Amino acid sequence: MNPVPALRFVVRVALQNIVRNRGIAFASLLTVTLTLLGAGAAVGVVFALDKVLQQEESQASVLKVFMADHISFASALNLEHTLASEPSVQSASFENKDQAAAQASSTLGLGGALHILETSGGGNPLPASINLHLKNIAAVTAINNQVSTSDLLFPGPHQTDYNKDVIPRVEHYILAAQLGGAILVAVVGAVALVIITISVRTAAFVRRQEIEIMKLVGATDWFVRWPFILEGLILGVISALLASGVLLGVGVAFGSGGSLALGVGVQLAVLISLGLILGGAVLGSFGSLVGIRRSLAT
Repeated sequence: MNPVPALRFVVRVALQNIVRNRGIAFASLLTVTLTLLGAGAAVGVVFALDKVLQQEESQASVLKVFMADHISFASALNLEHTLASEPSVQSASFENKDQAAAQASSTLGLGGALHILETSGGGNPLPASINLHLKNIAAVTAINNQVSTSDLLFPGPHQTDYNKDVIPRVEHYILAAQLGGAILVAVVGAVALVIITISVRTAAFVRRQEIEIMKLVGATDWFVRWPFILEGLILGVISALLASGVLLGVGVAFGSGGSLALGVGVQLAVLISLGLILGGAVLGSFGSLVGIRRSLAT
């Protein structure tokens, strides 16, 4: 069989099926569009949540190691270089007492209290520190335990700003967000697949006499299936384009500062749109294949 006439026939039949059964096609288009809209929105929400958690993780991955007042600057630099060479440490920087006071004044509003202490002869009570930026939040506990044995640290129970309750909580939130996002996207995709399958089975039932005639004149099962598969693919792609258009419109309307809504960048928005188009095509064609196979088997 010449593939060109066969391809033309499949395309023509698929388009005719959409036009003749426009009520079913419109219902499929609407439901799949809404489903893909939910999937795209879910990806955007998961991205925004992941961005927030990344910021929290970045902040929790910074460990301040407080230095004793009596140690020399050379000893502090030597410890800084030692800690910076650790595989889990991304960078290390030394913060002297004046810098610590300036930081406390700007972020905590303690400038007045520190000035009173210094002018009254009490001096700057804040210790110098080595600020460690770790590559992974999981390494914070190990590094804290390692530096706590040094005699160069500030005396007392608070030798670092390590909080044993924060790290497990942030790790728990990150894992929950990743699992929740994956489950949400999987559920939405499964719903879309079921909707398309039911739609195709309904369309096949409406055209059951036409299918029987095609099989009587010698058409193979695959020749009967292809128009339905192409029909599902077309509807899936159109649904994805509509969903992408709505999401981009909402993103532009509520976006600011060069980003779309929820802080989604243009590059990610394009990737989400391409993913929806690919997902719509796969769901449409696969759902149609499942639906028509069951119809032909009955």
